[in-house]
Amino acid sequence: MLKYMLKFLMVIFFMNFMMIKNKMGMFYYNLSFLVSFMMLFVYMFKDLIWVDLFLNMGVEFYSIWLVILSGWIVGLMMMCLNKWDGKLMFMFINLAVLLIMFFLSVDLLTFYLMFEISLIPTFFLIIYWGGNMERLSASYYLMMYMLLISFPLLIYIMKIYLFSLSLKFSLVSMIMYMYDYSLGGFLMIYLAFYIKMPMYIVHIWLPKAHVEAPVYGSMILAGVLLKMGSYGLIRLLEVFIYMSMKFNYLILSLSIIGSVMVSMLCLIQVDMKSLVAYSSVVHMNMMLCALMTMYKLGSLGAYIMMISHGLCSSGMFYMVNLFYERSGSRLLIFNKGMMSKLSSMMLWWFLLCVANFSFPFSLNFFSELMILMVILNWNLCMIIYLMMVCFMSGAYSLYLFSYVQHGVKSYGLLKFNMSLMKEFLVLIMHFYPLLVLMLNLVMLM
Repeated sequence: MLKYMLKFLMVIFFMNFMMIKNKMGMFYYNLSFLVSFMMLFVYMFKDLIWVDLFLNMGVEFYSIWLVILSGWIVGLMMMCLNKWDGKLMFMFINLAVLLIMFFLSVDLLTFYLMFEISLIPTFFLIIYWGGNMERLSASYYLMMYMLLISFPLLIYIMKIYLFSLSLKFSLVSMIMYMYDYSLGGFLMIYLAFYIKMPMYIVHIWLPKAHVEAPVYGSMILAGVLLKMGSYGLIRLLEVFIYMSMKFNYLILSLSIIGSVMVSMLCLIQVDMKSLVAYSSVVHMNMMLCALMTMYKLGSLGAYIMMISHGLCSSGMFYMVNLFYERSGSRLLIFNKGMMSKLSSMMLWWFLLCVANFSFPFSLNFFSELMILMVILNWNLCMIIYLMMVCFMSGAYSLYLFSYVQHGVKSYGLLKFNMSLMKEFLVLIMHFYPLLVLMLNLVMLM
């Protein structure tokens, strides 16, 4: 099975060399979608998933859909380009290789290296292709948060090696599951992943990076890069299962309060992109709460939310960019009453907004249902916070939709370019997997 995985990686790697002669963008994004689609056939052999390991790589139950999501989102990023840009395509292809290698890592050191190296293309996407001068401070925030906090994790990986004499996840989890550590050790291990998610208090870099990044930067950031932190948490919670239960309540209580606070913050945003970025923080903190309960259903709910949020949030960033290209501003006041100017986009705006607040029956709905069940089972007193988060989530999503679509437009241009077929295709390819996965949820079990 893994030989097919290596073939997929080689296809993506050799796309770099194809770019020298072949400059057809359509060829590359179709190839990305094909690689992503072909991964479904690997999923058929999931019962033999740990049998075939090679080059520190292997597929695992929690990684397979994230690999598919990586290929899908990178293909959609390539579709966003209006004209051929060799440097950008080079960044996209290498970012896809790094992401897939990260999700296929079965070795702690390879896992850590891919986790950190994936920061480099993201840094260049913001600093080189970003729009405003604030992109410099945004990229520095990104770099400082990631590098300073992840270095203690590398030191701790060396300490793990001294104890277990192996860095393979399967072996380390057999030896280290009863390992005892202090609160300092807990933070050294997990803080790098909490920041990547991002957890409340260390979330400041995310809205800054989103607002300054170009549309394809925001799509990969919301679609896949935030999921690296969640996936890293799932893998390491399996390793340090007992000691994680000792301190998890601290993170859970902080995350649930953070979800309420950031939900309120969403309601006072004036920038569309900033609102979508803060809504990502709310979803990620809810997901973190489910993971911290250490229930199996919590892990499953968090995993489904990773997939659904990746598609939904990426689609919303793309939609915001479509309006930004036409009106020249991301401010809500300048994009008011767009239904009269750009009515063909209204349905897609509505579908993505209702998916964002987990309307039945979207994939987000099933994930949030599992998350709510798990958190309430952990502590019934959490119902007050969860009611507030669910209400605010619906409020800011509908606020965004109604403010943008309705009202009288009195600013900006009077004429707008009509939508292109490619734009509809990108939006359909964001929403269609949300629908298909909903109709066959057994694929995620």
